[in-house]
Parts: sequence; C-alpha cells; structure tokens
Amino acid sequence: MEFGVAAFSAVAGAVVSKICMLMEKKLKKEPEIRANVRFIKDDLEAIQAAIELHGPNREHIVLIAQLRRLAYDIEDCIDCFDANKTTRTDFANQIVDLKKRSIETTERIHRFRFPSEGDGKRTAQVQEAAVVVPIELQNLGDYNLNCLLYLCLFPRNHHVRTKRLVRRWLAEGLVVGEQDAVENMKILTNSSIFNSIRRSSNGEVRRCQPTDVLFRYICQQSTSENFILFCDGAQPSQRKSLQGQVARRLSVHPPATGQLNLPQDLSRLRTLAVFPAGAVSITSYEAVLDFTKYELLRVLDLEECAHMSEGHIQAIYKQKLMKYLSINLGSIPSITREIRHLDQLETLHLSGTETVTVFKEVLLLPRLKHLFGRVQLSKTDNTILGWRLKRFLRDKSVLETLAGFVTSGSPGFPQLMMRMRRLRKVKIWFKSDSSQKNLDAISLAVTKFIRDGTNEPDLNRSLSMDFRQCSGEFMNTIHSDANKKGRLDSLKLRGVLSKFPQFVAQLRAVEELCLWSTGLSWTDIRDGLSTVMGLKYLKLVEDNLGRVDILSDHLMSVERICVECKQSMELAIVAHPLPKLVSLHILCQNLHVIPGPPGIDITRMDQLKEVALHPQVDQTIIDKLQQAARGHRNTPVVSLVESAH
Repeated sequence: MEFGVAAFSAVAGAVVSKICMLMEKKLKKEPEIRANVRFIKDDLEAIQAAIELHGPNREHIVLIAQLRRLAYDIEDCIDCFDANKTTRTDFANQIVDLKKRSIETTERIHRFRFPSEGDGKRTAQVQEAAVVVPIELQNLGDYNLNCLLYLCLFPRNHHVRTKRLVRRWLAEGLVVGEQDAVENMKILTNSSIFNSIRRSSNGEVRRCQPTDVLFRYICQQSTSENFILFCDGAQPSQRKSLQGQVARRLSVHPPATGQLNLPQDLSRLRTLAVFPAGAVSITSYEAVLDFTKYELLRVLDLEECAHMSEGHIQAIYKQKLMKYLSINLGSIPSITREIRHLDQLETLHLSGTETVTVFKEVLLLPRLKHLFGRVQLSKTDNTILGWRLKRFLRDKSVLETLAGFVTSGSPGFPQLMMRMRRLRKVKIWFKSDSSQKNLDAISLAVTKFIRDGTNEPDLNRSLSMDFRQCSGEFMNTIHSDANKKGRLDSLKLRGVLSKFPQFVAQLRAVEELCLWSTGLSWTDIRDGLSTVMGLKYLKLVEDNLGRVDILSDHLMSVERICVECKQSMELAIVAHPLPKLVSLHILCQNLHVIPGPPGIDITRMDQLKEVALHPQVDQTIIDKLQQAARGHRNTPVVSLVESAH
C-alpha cells in the first residue's frame, strides 16, 4: 500500500477508536454533539475503506495528506476535551468545524475517479520505480507503518530501547492499546530489519537499531510524508523546507556551532525529542526549550539534555496533554508538587541524579502507569502517610511499574508498596542506613507481591532488589509458605547473601532468575533451585562459584544460561539435562573446562542455537566448541562476547 494511505489508515483507525470511547464516556447526554461526532466517525471509516479497497490516484495524494491532517486535528480536539483542556461549548463548536472540513474533503476526493485495475498497476509501477522498497519490508507482513516511521526520531546508530518505544507509540496514539503495540514490536524485532544490539536474559530484544538500508528508506518516506521533521542546523536547504510546515513530531540534533532554524509553528507538535551531541552547550538549543510554543505535546524526551533548569521543569508542568515524559534532572534534586497538573501522564522517566525526591502528587497522578528513576518520598510527606494517598493507591491507582525506589531510614515507599494493588514490576535499592522498620515493611510487601502472582497467573511480575549497601539477612523474613506458594516471572537479586534465599526455593514457579555478586557457590545455587519449577532463563554474575558441573536432572526446563565471572571457573556440562537449551553464554576469561568427559558437551542439545565465550578464553576451548558446532544438527553460532558488566 502506498505510504501516505497506510499512514492515514493508521491514524484514522486510532481516531475512530477514540471517538467510540468518547461517545460512551462523555457524550451519552449530548445528542447534538454526539450526532456530529458520529458523522465524523462514519465519514472517516467510509473514506478509509474506499481508499484501502481501490488504492489512490495521483490526484488523491494531496488529498490524502489533507485527510491525515484532518484526522490529527480531530484527535487533538478529542484529547483536549478528554483532558478538560477545552470546555464543552468550545468542543461542540470545534466538532462542527471539523464536520464541515470532513464533508469538504470527502467531496473533493469523490470528484476524482478511483483507479481501475490497470491504473492501479501503473501507479504501483511508477512508485516502485521511484522508491526501492527494501525486501525486508516486502516480506514483513501486517504491521503499523507509523510505528516503523517513528524510528526516524532517533539519530543514526542510536540504541533504541524497545519497551520505551512501545510506550511512546501508546502515548502518541499510534497504536490502539497495549496488545497492538506489543504485537507490532514483535513483528519488527523478529524480522531482519533490525540489528539486535542487546537482549535480556530471556532472549527478548532490549535495544536495537534499524539496518542502514531501512533507516535511509524510512527517513526518505518520513520526510516525504511530513511524518517527522528533523532540525540540526546543518543544511540550509533543509532549514528552508521546515518553514511553513505543520510540525507534529520534531527531532532536534543541536549542532556544535551555529543556530537551529526551527519551524515557525510548533503549536500542533505532539512529540519533541532532543539529542545533544557530546559537549553541545544549552545555548545551541535553548529555543527548543521555550515550552510556551507547544500546546499539544504528548511525548517529551529530554533524557540527554543535562542542562535543564528549574524554570524549564516548571514550564513542562503546563503541558496538559503530556503522556510520556523523560527528563534529565542533572543538579535538580526534586520534582515539585506542580506535577499534579500533568493528569494525563502515563510514563515518567527521571534520570541524571543519584536520588530524586518526589512528593505524593506523583503517586496521585490518575493515569500514571510507569515510574522510572531512583526516587524517594519527600520527608514532609513521609512523616504522615495520609489516608487519602493510601486509599487512592488501593482503589484507584493504575501504577504498574515502580522501578524503582530507594529505601533508607525514613518511612515512605516501603509502607506504601503494600497498598499498590496494580504493581507488576518493582525495583528497590537499599541504602546502608535502611531502618529495620523499613526492612520489615518491604518484607511484608514483597511477600504479598509474590503471593499475588499466583492469583493473577496471566500478568507478568518482576522483582529486582539491590542490597549491596546493606545486609541481605532481611531476605530470610520474606515468606512463601507451603500453602500459599507464590510465583514470579522475573527475579533479580544483587548483594551478598549468607545462604540461598528460602523464599526463592519455595516459589511455585519463576521463569527468569538473575543472581549478582551474592557470593553463593554453584552448589548453593543448584541445591536451592532443585525444587523450583519452570525456570527458563538463568543468569549468574558471580566471582565465587567454584566448580560448576551441570549433570543429570539439573535445569531440565532451562532455555538460556548466562554465566559471567571475572575470576577463574571450572566448568562441565553434559547434554542430557539441557534438552531445551537455546543459548549458552559462558563469559569468563580464565575458564577451565574439566578435562575428559563430560567437558562441555553440546552435541545432543537439540535446540541449541548459540554459544558465547569471552574473547580472551583459551583458544583450545574455542576450537573444540567450534568443531562441535559444525557437527551439530543446528550448527549453532559460536561467538566471542565481552562481559556486559
């Protein structure tokens, strides 16, 4: 399908979905407004169906762009009304105007004939001759074009975080719901259009880059469709092209010298991302940080801007439609109470400082689902944890991700975590002055979090605890008794342990386990895991494992193993106990394979696809594994990988 039509279809589908929700939510008792809104919905659906069925004429191309702009304006109107940014009267008047525009645009489209079958082939041939579509895209299947074009927002060679990208799509309304976003990400990451840069312990792509061919292609299409505007101050011809365009998304790459030439009208901007290179001064992009220019921002990415002032932060709080906010606080120690004005916010990333102080207003945001950063509750709020906050967290909060909070001597998040009923992902850092009262509160909250996983088996639960600065003895107070065994999808523990945690051994199931600098031996870990069911991904970052021998009846369900060790390590693995193993990473420079059988036997690991070793491991070990891989039914790839830690 021609790019312009696909882009229009994607945004039209999202708008129709929002219209349906609006009529159900706010317009039940507004028959006149409801009738006009329904007319717009039906008109969009009819146009979308006709164009997708017949394909566009050359005469339609300009009108398709106008339709896409109309669809964006309808969505802006709905979002402003939903966020109480406009009154009911203003909304009604805007809908009347949009209805007129819809009728006029539809009439212009129908003045042109739809192409016959022969015309469609000729149009496709002309388009194919003008732009060579990468073969990877031709074989990609059904995907959301706008999700793909969104990758142009990032600089070339930028490591794109896949989960953050999904949240941006949702904030922008490029996808209809989380399931749609996840499915589109799976299509893209499972294809050959991405270079997989980094995978998580479970093998999912965590960071990626589009291939060079794809990046050039989608940048060309994005420019031609006015999907994303780029501003780097480098090309006079490009500066000229920016003027007069309605900017919806702006990617700013401030130059080391010279000035940016921004579009004149930024009032309709939805996404703003700034990527300063190296030691670029804030003076080179100060104009971008004038937030009075923006009226409709949904996504703001300033994570790489380390020179933000408190004045900039205060101005951001006035962006009523903001749904995704990522900021580098630098020397700014806290997020003030004015953040309460961002009542549409769904994702908040706070970086650039060791610990960020937040007030209860952050937790009271009605739509906040994901909170990232090392946050702690203000002392003025943690002295009295009011009933209003506790009741909101229990009954109304939609917070699913808290990654994470810092616990010390003052109360706050440890006591509130128990109330957060929607939590799915939690990360906790423990300071050296963590009080016993807080440790006890976290123990109770974690126990409940794990047990709730059994009641909601379809929802992923992830827990990460970093206790390097305090004793790990409190782990012994986390319980998972025989009658109420809990479940976790992912568990990460970092810090010294005197023994394998009993609550882990008592888990009904855990899919992914990462132990980091615990000081436990392989024997301790192996015996502790002997009763745990369903383990698929095991990662160990340890220096005192001792001899590692994986023999019969060990780790029968494991699909991926990664062991990182800076000290010497003895290793022996036989094939029989690892029938499901897909990936084996042993990243130890001073690796000693136990001589004679079993050594490292991969010949009968039927599912094995990759083996990774440290680049400075003994060449004899590499040669033997490469020889074994050549004789393996899957011919697994043997690669040399530096430790990531």
